[in-house]
Amino acid sequence: MTLPPKLVESYKNGSFGIYIGAGMSRAAGLPDWKTFLGELIDFAKDNNFVDTGKQAELHSLISIPSNYLLVAEELKDILASDLPKYIKQKFDDKKLKPTDTLCNIVQLNHKFIITTNYDTLIEKAYAKVYSDIPNPLTYKNASAINYNILNNQEFILKAHGDAKSSPNEIILTEKDYRNIIFKEKGYQSVLHVLFSTCNILFLGASLQDPELKLLLGYIHNIFHGGSPDHFALINKDQITQTEKDRWRKDYNINVLTYDPVDNHKQIDDFIAEIKAIS
Repeated sequence: MTLPPKLVESYKNGSFGIYIGAGMSRAAGLPDWKTFLGELIDFAKDNNFVDTGKQAELHSLISIPSNYLLVAEELKDILASDLPKYIKQKFDDKKLKPTDTLCNIVQLNHKFIITTNYDTLIEKAYAKVYSDIPNPLTYKNASAINYNILNNQEFILKAHGDAKSSPNEIILTEKDYRNIIFKEKGYQSVLHVLFSTCNILFLGASLQDPELKLLLGYIHNIFHGGSPDHFALINKDQITQTEKDRWRKDYNINVLTYDPVDNHKQIDDFIAEIKAIS
């Protein structure tokens, strides 16, 4: 696969950032959105938060991806204080191990890694590769993020919160975005700096993941299409030409497709090509 010249240039000049999506966590054994919501629905039924009829209705709704955020909103209301406990148990599982692919990604020369994942797999990958665990930052840490940017220090930004340190502050729904993100003016400035000064490579991203749609929607509102070129490596079977065109026009993200044969080996080949840039 030929690397885009602008991606190569940004990697060489140190203006390269990485977005890690839910696909990287799924590869390590965590559920996709539909499965996660299904587990929450069954948890609600098992603990008598909903009856059998409500359970069946919610399961029916998540058969359509566009309903994911609606169901997430409903489950957040239903489960209340039990939701953070469940999220911590699920995504801060000590038995979860980072994949070799994720370990290779953290070895790339990057200014930052941004993720909408709640889990601690990126931190574990750093620990495995470097024997050190960086302190992840969230939307609550705008001043610390700014400090790292100004001092050219590598950092992890968990854009939707951290299941380990603050499961009660996880961003799960569109309402969370309105009530939290848009009130964090410092964080808005941080996102603006990251997406306006760096070329970002999206890995493990999917059009079906609502958390990515929330982030991209916010970025679109900031730039109205005026950000630098970004790139996304996407499974060729999960995106159409029209969707590619919309990503480019709406978010300035140029989609590169790969063949998922041999357990997504082409992702590792792509990462190796970037790592070999001199």
